Amino acid sequence: MVGTRNILIISLLFLCAALITSLTAQAQEEEEVETQTEETTQATIEPEALEVLKEMSNTLSALKEFSFDTEITNDITYASGQPIQMGGTLTAVVKRPNQVYAKYVGDSSTREVWYSTKSLTLYIENKDFYGQLETPDNIDATMDFLIDNYNFSLPLADIISSNPYESVMETTLGGFVVGDSNVGGQECTHLAFTAEYVDWQIWVSNDDPALPCKLVINYTQIEGVPQYQATFSNWNLKPEITKSTFKPNIPKDAVKIDFINFKKEEGANKDEEK
Repeated sequence: MVGTRNILIISLLFLCAALITSLTAQAQEEEEVETQTEETTQATIEPEALEVLKEMSNTLSALKEFSFDTEITNDITYASGQPIQMGGTLTAVVKRPNQVYAKYVGDSSTREVWYSTKSLTLYIENKDFYGQLETPDNIDATMDFLIDNYNFSLPLADIISSNPYESVMETTLGGFVVGDSNVGGQECTHLAFTAEYVDWQIWVSNDDPALPCKLVINYTQIEGVPQYQATFSNWNLKPEITKSTFKPNIPKDAVKIDFINFKKEEGANKDEEK
């Protein structure tokens, strides 16, 4: 039974000569600090780690369309404080610049996402409801729009972005090559990085093309340091894509609900406080 207010909460910037001179000096200072910070960051990341990461990013960026499967595990903390590991499988199909389909079948829910041009649809199968949004007309802008306004992101956003290297390096502070590894029979190079809010690791295939084999994220700012892990398989760089791939397939009796725009809600709350 759905109430009168059907809401889906879904769980990642703008006069005088003296003033101009002052602002110019400040801008130069800030630029120098940013340059120094970038140089310091680069110095704490092994060149080989950067090289492997860039090669993987270049491979993904060059793809016009692709699909993959993943086995996912993620930790959640119960009210008692006990960490519980949940799991599921994800299938994703991407067609650049503006189409994504993903289906996640997990322990707690089954979800499907269809994104095409300027529209995104999310269907929660076990709840039998869905939501729809108007979005920007490319994958990167849509991911920024979703995280900024709805605290929601497309699955494995860094992997499907147009420039994975740029995306993951925004907050990365250090990194190194752990060594050679084997993931599901695939020979890989194991990399480890530290960032502002997480520690993360990625295993990159040694074969050509260089594709991700596994991703692990530890959320160091959250009590208990929960972990997210995705193991990739079945990469297809020429998937069979039809017109229906990115067209929402919603059961007739599913209930349409609203996404909460967290920015608007926050603004409304501030107005109420006034």
